[in-house]
Amino acid sequence: MNSISYSQNLIHPVTLISISDGNRENIATMSWVCALSRKPPLLMVSISPLRYSHDLLISAGEFAIMVLSETQTELSTQAGTLSGKKHNKWNIPAFRDHKKSGKLIKASVLKGCTAIFECRLINHSTAGDHTLFIGEVIYQEINELVRPLILFNHQYYKLGQFIEKSPS
Repeated sequence: MNSISYSQNLIHPVTLISISDGNRENIATMSWVCALSRKPPLLMVSISPLRYSHDLLISAGEFAIMVLSETQTELSTQAGTLSGKKHNKWNIPAFRDHKKSGKLIKASVLKGCTAIFECRLINHSTAGDHTLFIGEVIYQEINELVRPLILFNHQYYKLGQFIEKSPS
């Protein structure tokens, strides 16, 4: 059966994951991130077992999800095209110059993001060819002064014009 290609036709905020188990660390682009619950605040990230971040996340038991700002395309591209197995991306100047310590987790995070969510891993399970990792948000940092970077059909976009507020 041919694989159905659908994910590039979904609109995503550009998100990175940062993970550290105290010995190893990685930062990588993550397209499949979503909110699951408000109480408790839960986020889900889907990662292929073939990716370096997969086993590192199981080992670490915690992670950060960062929503990049529209000025951070270079970080997204480098995080998504370089393998954490071969490169410590935090040593690359673009990452090193924006690096700061996480508040409640071992992993570093990036300055200038639209949002940072530090999470404690509470569960993971297999779904198709990926693993769904569920984390409870234990700390969040929101910067309303910067706008999120958007990904659609393998292209970066800025958020468009405000139309109207959605009913809650």
